[in-house]
Amino acid sequence: MAKNERTPVTMLGREWVEWLNEYPVGEERLNLSWQYLNSGAVQGLKVDGNTVEARVQGSKDEPYRVVLQFLPVDSMQWDLLWSLLTPEALRDFRSGSMGPVIRNAFAVSEVNPLPERYKDVKTICTCSEWLRPCKHALAVLRALGEEIEMDPMLLLRLRGGEPKEAKAAPEVEVQTGEPLLADDVGYWGGDQRWEEFEAQLLAGGAPARLLKRLGPVSVYGVRMEPDSMFKPVYEGVASEAKVMLEGIRKKVKR
Repeated sequence: MAKNERTPVTMLGREWVEWLNEYPVGEERLNLSWQYLNSGAVQGLKVDGNTVEARVQGSKDEPYRVVLQFLPVDSMQWDLLWSLLTPEALRDFRSGSMGPVIRNAFAVSEVNPLPERYKDVKTICTCSEWLRPCKHALAVLRALGEEIEMDPMLLLRLRGGEPKEAKAAPEVEVQTGEPLLADDVGYWGGDQRWEEFEAQLLAGGAPARLLKRLGPVSVYGVRMEPDSMFKPVYEGVASEAKVMLEGIRKKVKR
């Protein structure tokens, strides 16, 4: 951490500061960027899509103009991220928390909320310094970090992600059919023909009914659809059941 730097309150804020302080520009330049921020030299910070603009009062009378441009993440990656997030994980992220669910969602969707230095964020400044990012751009990045602490979703918007809620699981219409009879004689029937019994046993069901009732589940923080996950298992069990029923049918006919 740079000398005399303010300590962020949230986990996300701390990670932003750590990310910023790992820029290989030297400790002196990092300390100067903090001094610019602390003295109120960063003025008029504005965010427009993936672009951040601000003025930084330096040694000259005219403030330097700083522009930060963040490389957006592909929309398909965002769609995957939103589908993996639970409402609880998104709520925690809004408060600056980075729990295991959202970290796994970021990993699976390959969305890195913290941009890669020199690749995902381009810094422009009207100063004459040749090293980029200059101390003025670093000061704006520090000011941006404070804005992100107040509104964590700003970090996602800078990368092209809309501040939407996690998608709710669609309701699935389940065919319940007739309830099973508690009376064993009433259910199995007396002197019932096999064809009638077989039709009664197999008719009126909905494929993978239990899984449809269960709905989406979280597996190691990743949102999964049980219907698609366990469909092969259900199909295998159904095939075995048909074999067993055929065996019973042959025994009944003997």
